[in-house]
Amino acid sequence: MGYRSEVVLAISKEMVPYFMVTMAQCPDIRGLVFEHADRLDQNYDDEGGWLMHWSDIKWYETYPEIATIEKFIENCDGDMLESWTAETEEEHGSVYQNFRFIRMGEEYDDVKSLGEFCYDSIYLSREVSF
Repeated sequence: MGYRSEVVLAISKEMVPYFMVTMAQCPDIRGLVFEHADRLDQNYDDEGGWLMHWSDIKWYETYPEIATIEKFIENCDGDMLESWTAETEEEHGSVYQNFRFIRMGEEYDDVKSLGEFCYDSIYLSREVSF
């Protein structure tokens, strides 16, 4: 069984090459993205941005592919991507503005939300249904 999460990672077109480098560092990420994602949209924002969605996933950092993606997200959150230059930032905004990550765990208060990319269309919503 295990603890399950719902996860969304979205990146702008400018961020895709950096994510490709991340996938090259850990080949298991390719399977996670291209075979096991519940949704992969490689033109999410109609400009070449990617959206990856996993529902009911064991998002454990003990798995190398998850740990590598988490490191990528940590670097994005800290605006610390190598070769994201001042010129890149001037043209496309900060790294923080070019990614969006949401992980919602089974526990009500277990939520991680980072980044501003497509902030108005990627957000957390909890509701009661009956």
